[in-house]
Amino acid sequence: MINQLRPGAVRTVRVTGFDGADVLVQLVDAEGEKAEIARIPRQEASMRRMDHPSELFEVGQEINAEEIGRWREGQLHLSARACEIPALRSFLLAFERGQVVDGTVSEVHNFGVFVHVDGEPDGFCTGFIRVPDLTWGWINHPSEAVEAGQRITAEVIIAETRTGQVTLSLKALRRSGSGPTCSTAASPRPAW
Repeated sequence: MINQLRPGAVRTVRVTGFDGADVLVQLVDAEGEKAEIARIPRQEASMRRMDHPSELFEVGQEINAEEIGRWREGQLHLSARACEIPALRSFLLAFERGQVVDGTVSEVHNFGVFVHVDGEPDGFCTGFIRVPDLTWGWINHPSEAVEAGQRITAEVIIAETRTGQVTLSLKALRRSGSGPTCSTAASPRPAW
């Protein structure tokens, strides 16, 4: 089964060809064994836009890719996008569920809030807060809870190497019923 969220082991693979828009690879780090054939699905090839993975990969090229699970008769599936930017991967792997982080709200949309997490690599906006994780109270729009440029303290729900994102929660650091507003200082953890 494909693992949707948790980072997997990194494997060194050699591109052997393409199956439609998927990349076929052979493991090169298997010592003394027949090298296993694996697949990188098109959506796991890169964070960059492309028409076909052949724009990014050549047959014979060696790359690193993260294991994401087994599918169809046990074939190993990998994600090249999870290893594409080593500095981003290292940053994301440093997070643990429940860790408290600081950041600055970058953008507020009707579907959620983007946050520049302190210490993230330049050029990235890694934090995201879903609307249900903003507050315990009812809000019509995320702008009722936070605004762009605001400093926040939030709790890590999960860091995903494949999406390059840290899912955060403001609500987790507040008592139930504390309302939609967000303090700029760290809130005490609930005692429940």
